[in-house]
Amino acid sequence: MVRKKLDARVRTLIERSVVTGQRSMLVLVGDHGKDQVPNLHQLLARTSVKARPKVLWCYKKELGFSTHRMKRMKKIKRDKARGLAKGTLGNDEDQSADNFELFISSTDINWCYYRDTHRVLGSTVGVLVLQDFEALTPNLMARTIETVEGGGLVIFLMRTVKSLKQLYSMSMDVHSRYRTEQSGDVVPRFNERFILSLGKCANCLVCDDELNVLPLSKSALRRLGDGSDGNNLIQKGDAGEVVMRKSKEDIELEELKESLSDTPHVGVIVNLAKTLDQARAILTFLEACSEKTSRSTVALTAARGRGKSAAIGLCLSGAISFGYSTICVTAPEPENLVAVFDFVLRGLKALKYQEHLDYTVSYNTASGRDQTKCIVGVDVHRDHKQSIRYVRPDEPDKFASAELVAIDEAAAIPLPTVRALMGDRLTFMSSTINGYEGTGRALSLKLLKELRDSKGRGGLDAATAAAGAIVGSKTKKGEAKVHEQRWAAAAAAAADAQNAAANSGPLREIELSTPIRYSLGDPIESWLNKLLC
Repeated sequence: MVRKKLDARVRTLIERSVVTGQRSMLVLVGDHGKDQVPNLHQLLARTSVKARPKVLWCYKKELGFSTHRMKRMKKIKRDKARGLAKGTLGNDEDQSADNFELFISSTDINWCYYRDTHRVLGSTVGVLVLQDFEALTPNLMARTIETVEGGGLVIFLMRTVKSLKQLYSMSMDVHSRYRTEQSGDVVPRFNERFILSLGKCANCLVCDDELNVLPLSKSALRRLGDGSDGNNLIQKGDAGEVVMRKSKEDIELEELKESLSDTPHVGVIVNLAKTLDQARAILTFLEACSEKTSRSTVALTAARGRGKSAAIGLCLSGAISFGYSTICVTAPEPENLVAVFDFVLRGLKALKYQEHLDYTVSYNTASGRDQTKCIVGVDVHRDHKQSIRYVRPDEPDKFASAELVAIDEAAAIPLPTVRALMGDRLTFMSSTINGYEGTGRALSLKLLKELRDSKGRGGLDAATAAAGAIVGSKTKKGEAKVHEQRWAAAAAAAADAQNAAANSGPLREIELSTPIRYSLGDPIESWLNKLLC
């Protein structure tokens, strides 16, 4: 078998992505593109010092090969009996088949139908393979690409075409919904938008099924050059792996965790944070829990993938350790709280709580492949009875006895409902403010503005009340200097109200900017937002 040298630009793209913590994307055009997936996976595994990357392989209905080990073994035995065993002829197809067989048997691969991709939310993989391009939709792309970690690889598999312009007019599965006798043919505008956007993505290369780089990737080709200087810019170890360096934020996060290691209730929770922004957000949440101030609101806003739900879940477990008895969590649907309850359990485990001995978990009654089985409640019974329960936002009566209310994805809930849920209690809110999933502009422009203005109104009301409390003589106001006393009392009351609002006021705002899975400024994230927004 004749070995072919890999294009240096493909290797440089993957190595730079590992060093910077950014994701890279390859579009393989050709019927044999799947045979290059083992080679790319091996290249990524050699570049990184971590364990072999996990693979998420998504497809429509038919893979074109069997993933069942026993079925593959039976097929090999049948081929041997017929004299058609792989590798007996020694040609290129047999060698690539053996390589693919070894890849399937030795790699952790999650095979997933496109219709079941809602089950992979919250998971993290190193390599994503998207097969059957005609079955893709914008929702499926956004849902699956966000599971790839920094330094990971996104691979699109497309069939052989004579020209990439043929993809413009490709009939997609979703078009069948809109094709009627009156409307006629559907113009696939998204296909053209998708193909043209690939040339503007800085971390994307379009290759054929032999990994020859096609000239469509203009932005990436200008950035990579000919790939010959990539090895001079990237430091490698003795085994050829890329040498990773800690960033300034990683060092600050380690110092923060070390400084809080001896702090009860807080150190173990902050130790689970992945970024410095998330650690500071958790500290703000736990500070509000420790004060137990009524009518205090902590609002957390961030883009998608910043760890908002994880921070909420960790803080709810911290609230249990602070002694809160009744905690209600709400979201548009219980499936939106999968990550929240997952990190609630992680936080309880870090706080030395044991399942069945110290707490029990209750699930919903979901059935069928379209519904997701998820946690809807955690009952703690170590010191006294405590509970974290999911309550639908349209049932305000069930929030009456809650000491703490957590609202996840608050932008997806009607604003009057959110305002009614706050009440005279500690409230946590988190919302996505930008991106393709929906924005929280109504939340930030109306509700949060009202809470900000309430700080000023609180000082004005306190000053007015303090001034009105001083009563002087009606005949000799000049001698008694009543006006001066009122002014001094009003100024002191306003200053006290301002200090109280700064420390434990009605609103504390937190914003997360650093992504959890990948580094800040990831080109794939900006490409996805421009494509889908």
